[in-house]
Amino acid sequence: MRRPPLWLLPLILLLSCLPGWAAEPGDELLLLEVAINGRDTNLVAQFTRRQRELYASAAELRSLNLRVDGGDDELIAIRALASRIQLDEAAAKVNLEIAPRFMNITDIEANSAAARVPLSPAAQGAVLNYDLLASSGQGQHALGGLFDARWFSGSAVVSSSALGYTGNSGGVSARLESTLTYSQPASLTRYRLGDVINSSLAWSRSVRLGGFQYASDFNLRPDLVRFPTPSLGGETVVPSTVDLFVNGVRQLSQPVPPGPFEIRQPPIASGAGQIAVAVTDELGRQTLRTVNFYATDRLLKPGLSSYSAEGGWVRRHYGLRSNDYGQFALSGTARHGVSDWLTLEGHAEAMHGLKLGGGGAVFNLGNRAVLASALSASNAASGSGQQFSLAIERNADPLSLSLSRTQATRDYQDIGALQGAPVSRSATVATLGMNLGSAGSLSMAYARSKSPLLFTDLGTTGLADSETLTLTYFKSLGSTASMYLTGYRDFRNSGYGASVGIIIPLGGRDVVGASMNNNNGQRTATLQASRSTVAIGDLGWQLQDTEGSYQQRLAQLNYKSRVGSFSAGVSQGGTISSQRLGARGALAFMDGGVFASDWIDDSFAVVNASGVKNVGIYNENRYAGRTDDNGQLLLTDLRAYDVNKISVDVLDLPLTLQLDQSDQYVKPRDRSGVIVHFNARRASDVTLTLKDAAGNYLPIGASIRVRETGLEAPVGYDGVSYLQELAPLNTLDVLLPSGDQCHATLVPPVRSEGGMANEVVVCR
Repeated sequence: MRRPPLWLLPLILLLSCLPGWAAEPGDELLLLEVAINGRDTNLVAQFTRRQRELYASAAELRSLNLRVDGGDDELIAIRALASRIQLDEAAAKVNLEIAPRFMNITDIEANSAAARVPLSPAAQGAVLNYDLLASSGQGQHALGGLFDARWFSGSAVVSSSALGYTGNSGGVSARLESTLTYSQPASLTRYRLGDVINSSLAWSRSVRLGGFQYASDFNLRPDLVRFPTPSLGGETVVPSTVDLFVNGVRQLSQPVPPGPFEIRQPPIASGAGQIAVAVTDELGRQTLRTVNFYATDRLLKPGLSSYSAEGGWVRRHYGLRSNDYGQFALSGTARHGVSDWLTLEGHAEAMHGLKLGGGGAVFNLGNRAVLASALSASNAASGSGQQFSLAIERNADPLSLSLSRTQATRDYQDIGALQGAPVSRSATVATLGMNLGSAGSLSMAYARSKSPLLFTDLGTTGLADSETLTLTYFKSLGSTASMYLTGYRDFRNSGYGASVGIIIPLGGRDVVGASMNNNNGQRTATLQASRSTVAIGDLGWQLQDTEGSYQQRLAQLNYKSRVGSFSAGVSQGGTISSQRLGARGALAFMDGGVFASDWIDDSFAVVNASGVKNVGIYNENRYAGRTDDNGQLLLTDLRAYDVNKISVDVLDLPLTLQLDQSDQYVKPRDRSGVIVHFNARRASDVTLTLKDAAGNYLPIGASIRVRETGLEAPVGYDGVSYLQELAPLNTLDVLLPSGDQCHATLVPPVRSEGGMANEVVVCR
């Protein structure tokens, strides 16, 4: 519905009174302009007046943004919704006083940008990443490399990685992972075939398998808030502005109409904090509501679940052997958010000679901390065993802490244990962090564990007992410099260490630092300076000198180019010196071209500016580079399944070209590429000089209409007019001031560079 023109209102009133408009004998159909709570909706609705009472269909009321029950055609008494009805039949208007509970909730989407932009069209291509390092020293020469190749098409990615090494002593290579991955963003699901890592919880362990995996993956929706958030809603009687503050910082401000509102997926940082919702009406009156929250990924919002199921042969000697697989194993993990304060989780494993199952729960303790507990049991050839774990954590300012304890019996085993990695008998980890304000920050970490030294089919032999304590103090000095002090103690091996240092940034990329260290009695002093490489074209360097119980010196140059990153360095330790050269980059094959760049970890795009070279391209309003001779540019480091803004500098385009749009928003798939086309068209603008059959200029005040396109333009002095975006053939109908007409045909000249043309046209 829309607001009718004023001249239609009397007609609407007249028609509504005609007998033919009656739905039943005695009923009147009224078309009325609607206002709610004194404010115009700019909508016209159909009402039925029956025995001096007003009714409207449920569908009509829903179109007015009201909440009603019943089928679309069911008539509902307006008295059931409105506390007051003001009908002005002369003006065909009605004002309804509606309570907020009958109004639809206004959803305020704090993170809605990603949801509004659709997933970019599927593309096809390939990427080869490489990281090469050549070294030489003491007569030994070696070349090593890490390679990662992937082919993608739509939502499918085939990837494989490998290590290689060759030198004086021979060569060796090993395949790392080869996997086919298929993603379904709509269902937040991934399917993997090949080398996979089974999912685990805080109280279970992961292993590598060669087989399959079916799992949920929240990374397919970066905008999804997966942990419980406080209910943030309210009601407004008049149009108001809603402001959202998280820990005192405003994160959102949005106007809302009268009625109830709710903030969906507020941007909340992890840990404990406070959120405030301020509602300000048109008169400046403000109401404020504060809510405490605790945000952590260990909790799932109510109704949200995650799951994973894997099966395959256990991978052994990863990184050393290419195809060493052991026994077949199955694994499954699930989590489910039951309520705002409770998340349940479970894990199971099975293989020949092993069965394992366990469950746990995570509790929100009054938005102050999180408590997690779990119990699991296993049955293996060596016997039955159990494992119990308990953990509590609080992440807040100024005090954060965590404490966890895991205890397992002698015969508790999992898949990793049967493959030679024993389960810890006991493990205790405690952390403490304190923000001291202007005095700096202090952190502590304590860890103690007992693990079997050797596991065989006959049992275990010995225990490895470790206990360490680490303390760190950090403080800013002035506006840029900072100092740190750290120390550790190994109580079981009588080890100790301490270091104190200062870091001073100099400008945007330069940093110098100094430190003194004592590691089990070995005392050293280190000076270092460096310049980082951030943008393409940056030349960086690193210098380091360590003196004392041992000597170590290093000098290195780094260069970041569009086709990759390169480094060259020399080092000296005692009397031994070595040299090395490095190259790290990628080759991308897409959109009919081959592009060299730095290592491509995730998503990327090939921007095509309609074949125009040397055009500036921007990524999120930051300069990214210029198109090559083919009008293309490779952009790396895009955010997968999130919105990325890519723009063209229109000032770099020739005047003869026009873009359909200067920026685009793309949402790429992970580890894949997208093609971003900026379509440009040649300008076909023409300046006309119109004459009649006698050769006289057409008079001022004449007007032109292009028959094929409907384009219109006036005629000025000396018969001059201007037309743009012409068709290949244009029929001109010219209306003269006298009312007469003449006609002409215009065929724009073919100009390879496009642009403006001047034409003399005779109108007959």
